[in-house]
Amino acid sequence: MKYLLDTHTLLWFLEDNAKLSRKTKSLIEAVDNDVYVSVTSWFEISVKLTIGKLILPDSLADTIAKSTFNRITTVGISQDHTIFYQKLPIFGNHKDPFDRMILATAITEGYQLISVDPKFRFYSTIVQVIW
Repeated sequence: MKYLLDTHTLLWFLEDNAKLSRKTKSLIEAVDNDVYVSVTSWFEISVKLTIGKLILPDSLADTIAKSTFNRITTVGISQDHTIFYQKLPIFGNHKDPFDRMILATAITEGYQLISVDPKFRFYSTIVQVIW
């Protein structure tokens, strides 16, 4: 299977955070699964580090390296992602640009999305969200 990690899922996995469900950890670690993170997540992390909304145990560069070491592939933003982003319905006033680009990426690429964020459940008819 192919999975796209939400930003918090990525960080919780890399930090071995107890908030990460066992199911999620197993899916990410399974060698027969392809696991991805959107470059949008790296941008979100960078923004939040810059404005002091996030603190990481390692540098951003080390965090990215750790992700790569754990077989998590970064997927870029394509024109198709941006076109689909614009078409995404807005549910429950969910306008977060990072979340919406992550959604657009998962949907466009046909990935299942791994997230605990309840806002992603609004999109359950167009993307499978797993936790």
